[in-house]
Amino acid sequence: MRSERHRWLRVALCAAAMTLGWGLRGFIGGGPLGAMIPGAMIGLVLAALLKQERQAAWLAACGAVGFGLGGQETYGQTVGLSLKPETYWWALLGFALKGGAWGLAGGGLIGAGLLRGQPGWGAPRFLGGLAAMVSATWAGWRLVNAPKLVYFSDPFNKPREEVWAGLLAGALAFLLVAAQGPFRRMAWRFALWTCAGGALGFPLGAALQAWGRAVHGLVWMDWWKGMEFTLGALLGLGLGVASWISRDSIAAFCGGTGEEPTALPASFLLAAAAAAVLIGIEYRVALRFNYSIGGALALAAAIQSSLIARHASITVTVTAFLMDFAENTPALTGIAGWLVVVPGAALTAAWVTKEQDPQLLFLGLMWSAVGVSLAKTFAPPLLATPGHLATEGLFILLAVACSAWMRRISMSADETPAPPAVSS
Repeated sequence: MRSERHRWLRVALCAAAMTLGWGLRGFIGGGPLGAMIPGAMIGLVLAALLKQERQAAWLAACGAVGFGLGGQETYGQTVGLSLKPETYWWALLGFALKGGAWGLAGGGLIGAGLLRGQPGWGAPRFLGGLAAMVSATWAGWRLVNAPKLVYFSDPFNKPREEVWAGLLAGALAFLLVAAQGPFRRMAWRFALWTCAGGALGFPLGAALQAWGRAVHGLVWMDWWKGMEFTLGALLGLGLGVASWISRDSIAAFCGGTGEEPTALPASFLLAAAAAAVLIGIEYRVALRFNYSIGGALALAAAIQSSLIARHASITVTVTAFLMDFAENTPALTGIAGWLVVVPGAALTAAWVTKEQDPQLLFLGLMWSAVGVSLAKTFAPPLLATPGHLATEGLFILLAVACSAWMRRISMSADETPAPPAVSS
């Protein structure tokens, strides 16, 4: 009975963390950089659940980049199609494909990242998988998305350039190259369960939004946020199920002998380099899948250093949502915005230089994001509509639940010896 309760608590934590992270992504950051919020959060949660504390930073980086990849997708016009009866089912098919590609990329990178330190894993193979991912992303985008062979946006009114086929091809190519060795089934398990969550959650969320907008008494609610919550919950559910199935299949991470202390100035340089790669390429490189390149470079560096992994997943994520806050707050235009972003990024970089505990990293990232969300809500111009206030209340409830459940699971793990690893 206790094991049964523990299982559902673990799955609930994954679902709640991704629901919260996805909702925050839609408010304090968009695109790939915003999608790093739920990705980094779930990477840290899984590190704690699977007793992989020594590679928590690596899993956070895999999660942040993995789910950041899907943030390159466009789906605003697909939402528009879902609101019209004649294109409703075509839009839902598009959401299923886009959600499945998003989940496959995020779950695949986390699953392959969990193979680190296990038999058959090798850094060259993982790097080869990243190279294959970028190449296949270009091929899928060029052959399917660019010519609009299968198209789920508005073909007439400012048509958007899609990239879902490129992401799908890239994720599959990555897994075929990187997921090797006796534990490779675990990588595919995470990829496929998360793919299923995205393929189900995105169209369900879109259908919920279309229904809610048509109900006269509920038009005040933020139904777009309901779509995001649904997608996040189902992605998290898939990851939670995969982690439960894999709990006895993975040995404690045995790589390395600990991290050498890094002087703060050197750590700041590493943080700046991580930001230049992920944020700089996203902002400055005019390529439809520019984040795929930046993310691959960031993970290639994160293999070499846990500190780089923490900066790539947490420092960059916090910096990005602080930039979003400054860009969308009139009082923070110009130098005032940088007086918020730069000190906030520096404090985050200093904190992650020393902190390595996945539970504390998760709580710090989560509550920082919730705090910025509240600040953005109540800073002029006020965004405190009834629908958004309900959303902020849900953010706080989810954050409290995640904090309590993480603590409870951590205490249970301290009381229970780790089971021996078995074949995946």
